[in-house]
Amino acid sequence: MKNEAHDDLTAKLIIVDEKSYGQDYKKHLLEQYKLCVEMADKNSARRTNANRFFLSANTLLLTAIGVLTKLESGFAALNPLWVIITSFAGILFCWVWLVTIRCYRDLSEAKFKVINTIEKKLPAAAFNVEWLCLNPENKTTRYPQLTKVESYVPKIFAFLYFILILIVLAPPVYSWFMTFAS
Repeated sequence: MKNEAHDDLTAKLIIVDEKSYGQDYKKHLLEQYKLCVEMADKNSARRTNANRFFLSANTLLLTAIGVLTKLESGFAALNPLWVIITSFAGILFCWVWLVTIRCYRDLSEAKFKVINTIEKKLPAAAFNVEWLCLNPENKTTRYPQLTKVESYVPKIFAFLYFILILIVLAPPVYSWFMTFAS
């Protein structure tokens, strides 16, 4: 099944054979390969910038709540509606962050499928072998993909926002939290 999918991808990607294309086939194939690798690298840079943006925005939201709490001597002095709205906005922001991570992951996977397919027409298959090195068959644990690791950050932020909502909505929880925190 996997070979059929690969053959289908190759048939869609390599639309002209070397003989029909002419003498510049290998040169042009290599140039396209370089472009694909460059675009995969740019996708990773955009992904990093998106993560930086979401991390900064969430840090700012939580810092604002924390600073206002300090200035007002605790959550009881804060406008509960403001905390709930801010925390709900933070949870939505975390959801958008997770969707963004998923989109970049899917785009990266597609780009590397193309790169790996082109590599089959080149003398070396560096990216394909790189994954084989990271996940050898005799290894007991798999290499953790960055997408899985980076998705923990928005989940942690969302959890913190949820806790803030609980603290504001449930005074007994607030009392317990303040006793536990001091």
